[in-house]
Amino acid sequence: VTQGQGSVWEGTIDLPHLGAAFDLRVHGRREGPTPEQAAAFERLLANAAHIRAQATPVLVAYLLECDVVPEEVALCEANLWPHLQPCWIEVHGGADANACTINYGIPWDSGCVGIDVVDGRLDDVHSEG
Repeated sequence: VTQGQGSVWEGTIDLPHLGAAFDLRVHGRREGPTPEQAAAFERLLANAAHIRAQATPVLVAYLLECDVVPEEVALCEANLWPHLQPCWIEVHGGADANACTINYGIPWDSGCVGIDVVDGRLDDVHSEG
């Protein structure tokens, strides 16, 4: 998909440490992803297990704080990941070319939860949609 001087490159990727198969969106140049985007995605891949470990307690706290988890679900760090549905990974462009967002569907809400990764490390957790 071409947008002005840039393009959105799309595909799929399987990342077992982060759940399973994801759609992949890279907001790059017409020629392809920038070197900064490639490096950001390589850092995400290299640190996937560590990112998951970092994100687990943060995601549990965030989902409980957002009050989207039904009372009958005893969400905790031990049972979080089976509740998350891998959706897409976005590799950002421009000034945010060192950042990626990993998005998951949640079964209790129509939106998604996103994990922001900057330079291969957890940066933030937020809602999408």
